Amino acid sequence: MDHDKKILLVIILYLYVRFFWKRGSKRKRDNDSRMTGHQYTLELLQGNPKQCIELLRMSRESFVRLCAHFRITYLLKDSKHVSVEEKMAMFLMMIGHNQRYVVIKRRFQHSKQTIHKFFYEVLDKMMLFAKDMIVPTSFNPNPNIPGHNKRLRKVFKGAVGALDGTLIHAIVPKAQQDLYRGRGKGDCYQNVLAICDFNMIFTFIVAGWEGVAHDSRILSEALSDLDAPFPFPPPEKYYLCDAAYAHTRGFMAPYRNVRYWLGDFRRRSALTNKEKFNHAHAKLRNVIERAFGVLKARFPILKRMAPFPLATQRNIAIACFALHNFIRKEGLSDDFFAQYDQPNVSLQNSHVHVNGNEDEVEAHGTAADRDYMTQLRDGIAEQLMQNIE
Repeated sequence: MDHDKKILLVIILYLYVRFFWKRGSKRKRDNDSRMTGHQYTLELLQGNPKQCIELLRMSRESFVRLCAHFRITYLLKDSKHVSVEEKMAMFLMMIGHNQRYVVIKRRFQHSKQTIHKFFYEVLDKMMLFAKDMIVPTSFNPNPNIPGHNKRLRKVFKGAVGALDGTLIHAIVPKAQQDLYRGRGKGDCYQNVLAICDFNMIFTFIVAGWEGVAHDSRILSEALSDLDAPFPFPPPEKYYLCDAAYAHTRGFMAPYRNVRYWLGDFRRRSALTNKEKFNHAHAKLRNVIERAFGVLKARFPILKRMAPFPLATQRNIAIACFALHNFIRKEGLSDDFFAQYDQPNVSLQNSHVHVNGNEDEVEAHGTAADRDYMTQLRDGIAEQLMQNIE
């Protein structure tokens, strides 16, 4: 066989392997529902409005605005066979119902690889979205801004929001579980520090900390993080926080070893000036507990996380906070906010203890800062004792 024939034979073999080999064993499509993902998405948008609320965890109007926002601002585009609306619906059903790829695969009639691809495409855009949605407050304490307890906010006239931590369920490799295991609980959690204003809009978050990390340590690290500057309040302004944090300039904590939780005052009303202060403080700071309540009711994945990598679990939590803010800022009717939009709903955050050991609280600020806040707190307590509101 001469040289030219050998080259021709090699070319023929290559073409055979390239275009014909294994074609007979092509994977058989196993999604055979009559309703495609596109048709299912149209049904969500055109059918009973309750479907969107129950399945996508938001109203149809909010969903339409969200998709339009992602098209225009973050250039999320239709793929050849999948629209932006369908991508967003798949993403929201996964985080809104803690669904696995295989469930979304059957519902939307795509392969698991396709679901995986579009889930991460939307999640990546969500990180840009979060930077625009979770922004510092204007530090305006005006009681006329949305929110409850306006009379108390006139007394706490420097309060510009509330700060607290919350535990979000995490799936953690066995070697790291001791760091993420919640205090006194068998499951693993990530600890998230958050600030919200009096309208239940989150203005700052730090996600991804180990469940055993003390709240005050997370705050101390956040204060020194140059990559994500902490929105420190201006002079005369402060965040309301519980006794897990230092009582110093910019952060007003309740009196320690004094009744604090709202439930504690249902059996017996506040008597002393410190109790009256703690009761009023708890009623105002309750806004962040209600905000966490809305967030976790809307997105059950925060209570029972799917087995994503830890970095993805952190990003999912951030995306949930951002979506929470978007829905609130849109100002449309929302069943989840309506459920928690009552000023005195008792939602004690169980991983924080007001009567904890003060040595655990990492102090920051100077002695003068702490003295200033102590005097301010005492003055408010006296004002409340005299019923001047």
